[in-house]
Amino acid sequence: MDSIDRTLLQLLEADSRTPVKTLAAHVGLARSSVQARVRKLEETGVIRAYTIRISDPEPAEIEAYLWIRTGSATCAAIAPVVSKFEEVLQCRSISGDRDMVLLVRARTLENLAELRNRIAALEGIANVETHPVLKDWI
Repeated sequence: MDSIDRTLLQLLEADSRTPVKTLAAHVGLARSSVQARVRKLEETGVIRAYTIRISDPEPAEIEAYLWIRTGSATCAAIAPVVSKFEEVLQCRSISGDRDMVLLVRARTLENLAELRNRIAALEGIANVETHPVLKDWI
């Protein structure tokens, strides 16, 4: 492999759909010579595949737990209200410093913050803590 082959590889790595005519112009060789070089790189396994890179992949959804401390409302009164939010997957009453925990799913952190604010604004909610899930182990 020489410097021309390395240049061809760099060009194809940047855009695997680069026409042979364009490759030939970059390296200063005839189209047929470049075609032969690329074919040899394929046959010897240097080029194993042509692929695509997605510029803006679909973001993974974010799951989080919202720990809720109720104020003037009971869990029984709040549960039917929060269960109407499509992002809410689970709604549970718990013991301890908090009264409820919600498992929620949002497309982005901004969407998660908006959901948290909508829930915090509900009548009878004293406090909402947001705990995003970092990694699933099981």
